[in-house]
Amino acid sequence: MKFDDDFLARVGLTDLPADQKEAFLRDTKEELESRVGNKMSQGLSEAQIEEFEGIMANDQQVIRKVVSELGMDFRTDPIYQNLLASYGVKEGTWEIIGEYLSIKWVQKNCPNYAEIVQETAKALEAEIKQNSAAILAA
Repeated sequence: MKFDDDFLARVGLTDLPADQKEAFLRDTKEELESRVGNKMSQGLSEAQIEEFEGIMANDQQVIRKVVSELGMDFRTDPIYQNLLASYGVKEGTWEIIGEYLSIKWVQKNCPNYAEIVQETAKALEAEIKQNSAAILAA
């Protein structure tokens, strides 16, 4: 989901003052990420949650552990190669490797991630639309 002027139009907030739009869109994106994270964590073990948090925090110890458990050379994976290309580099940093591992982790541990994001985004959009008058009045 893109958080932009089209989103604001869909939820009835095109009249939001210009100086508030960027902050509102940023806050909405953060809220979606939080809600998705909460739903993803349901059913996961504490160890899985800690591992994912370590990956997201670019904890080099966790990253090394997860890389060693992959059982493959991640550098040949098309997902990794696409990340390198998107950053315009030939070798990955800890952050790029962490981003790659977060994708692989989600694929393995939360295969319904896309569905969770879509459902959560729809619910959040409906919630904002329902409260658009109150948001504009505030």
